[in-house]
Amino acid sequence: MAEKNVEFKSPEERFKELIAIREKEKEVQRKLQASRERAQSIIEEGRRKAQEMRRQAEELARLEIERLRQQILAEAEAEAQKIIEQGQARARDIEQKATQKQAELILKLKEELLARGA
Repeated sequence: MAEKNVEFKSPEERFKELIAIREKEKEVQRKLQASRERAQSIIEEGRRKAQEMRRQAEELARLEIERLRQQILAEAEAEAQKIIEQGQARARDIEQKATQKQAELILKLKEELLARGA
């Protein structure tokens, strides 16, 4: 039979080992809790950063939409002004032609009236 090298410890030694083991367990639990808290803090910071980035992106999008709206509005106003100016020019041409035609008709009418009266 093989001889076992078993070391017998006194109850005080076993008690000290047990206390050391429990202290080590407490230390591991404290480290684990600290790691969890750090991880939670990192997660919360990540969420805050993501929320801030989302807010900034929304603000940029809002500003870009407003800029595009203003640009489109300015282009529409410029186009409307162009159409108005073209319409006014056309109206002046029509008025000028009508005035000219009216003057021609008045002249012709005068000539006819003078021809009848002479």
